[in-house]
Amino acid sequence: MLSEKKELGKISVSELCQRADISRGSFYSHYNDIYDVAEDYENELIDTFFDHVRLLDAKNIMQFIDSIFEFIRQNDENYRLLCKSNDFLFAAKKLSSIASNKLLELCLNDSRLKDREYVDLDIQIFIEGILCEYVKCCRGFSAKTLDDLYDYTKYWVSGFISMRYQD
Repeated sequence: MLSEKKELGKISVSELCQRADISRGSFYSHYNDIYDVAEDYENELIDTFFDHVRLLDAKNIMQFIDSIFEFIRQNDENYRLLCKSNDFLFAAKKLSSIASNKLLELCLNDSRLKDREYVDLDIQIFIEGILCEYVKCCRGFSAKTLDDLYDYTKYWVSGFISMRYQD
């Protein structure tokens, strides 16, 4: 329904119940409103994303980046729907935080990291910027593609590693 209506506020509980073939009572025994359903959907996508074995098992930055982009490609339709919604801010903040924390963990656990000053800020700004560009891409506000974002991410990581790591 989100793909049809484009915004959560345009989806009524009655319409959702009718489409899902459930009663309003069943709906309200699990959710307070349509936004609770959306939050569950977002959390499910995020949990699936970050419970993905390849992401959890990533031992270095490039492996993590490759896994992120592979997963996004596999679930492109779902993430595009979320990004097109004006109610995506909560999910975007959570995704940004989780991705930043995982990258920071990978960096700090690598003994080759020589320059630790502002590494957390460097990663956070990059992740938030790339996520913002992805949302613009999904909404048709950018000519960049997911492949462009992946290529740029590899470029950024390469520069980040050469600047902050010992050979």
